[in-house]
Amino acid sequence: MRAMSATERAYTDTREKILDGHHAGGEVITEGQVSTALGISRTPVREAFLRLQSEGLLELYPKRGAVVVPLSDDEVTSVMEARELIEAFAATKVLTEFAEPPRALVERMWELVGEQQRHLHSGSITEFHEADTQFHLVMVEACQNAFLVDLLRSLRDRQRRLSSRVSRAATQDRMEIAYREHVALVETIAGGDLDDSLAALRAHLRKSRQALLQQR
Repeated sequence: MRAMSATERAYTDTREKILDGHHAGGEVITEGQVSTALGISRTPVREAFLRLQSEGLLELYPKRGAVVVPLSDDEVTSVMEARELIEAFAATKVLTEFAEPPRALVERMWELVGEQQRHLHSGSITEFHEADTQFHLVMVEACQNAFLVDLLRSLRDRQRRLSSRVSRAATQDRMEIAYREHVALVETIAGGDLDDSLAALRAHLRKSRQALLQQR
C-alpha cells in the first residue's frame, strides 16, 4: 500500500474533521495547528487548505488562517434536491432497461437493509450511516454511470456535516424511520414498479431533507 504524502495526510485529516463536525462552520483553523498535530511542515498543510478551499469547505484568509465555510439551509436543500435527481434517474434507468430488476442489486439492497436493522438495534450510529450510504450508492452504481456515482459520494459527504450536529435522540428516531422507508423502497424495486419506486424514493429523501433542516 502506498504511503500517504504529507499533503494527503493534512487534506484527509482536516477534511474528515470538517465533515464529522469536529471543526464547525465559522471556526478558524491555522496551518500551524494542523502541522503541529500531524508532525509535518506548513507547506503541505497550505496545499491541503487550497484544495479544501476549491471544494468549498474552507475560505482562506492570508496571515489569519482558514475559516470553515458554514453549511446553509440553501445548500442542504440543494444537496438533497441533487440527490433526488441522481437517484431517481438511476432507479428509472435500472427499472426500464432490464426485463426485470437485477437480482444481484435487489439481494444487495436487502443485505444492506439487514445491516441497518442490526445497527439500529445495537445503537451503532456510525455503522448504520455507513450501511445507509452504501444502500443509496448501489442503485446508482447499478445504472453504470461512474460520474453520477462520484457526484453522489460528494453530495453525501456534504450531508455528513449537518448530520454530525443532530442530537443522538433525533438521530435514533430518524434511523428507525429511514430503516422502514428503505424496506418499502426495496419492496417496490423488487416488484419492478417504477412509479411506486420513484414515489417511495422521493418521499424518503424529502423526509430526510426536512429532518436535517429542522435540526439546524
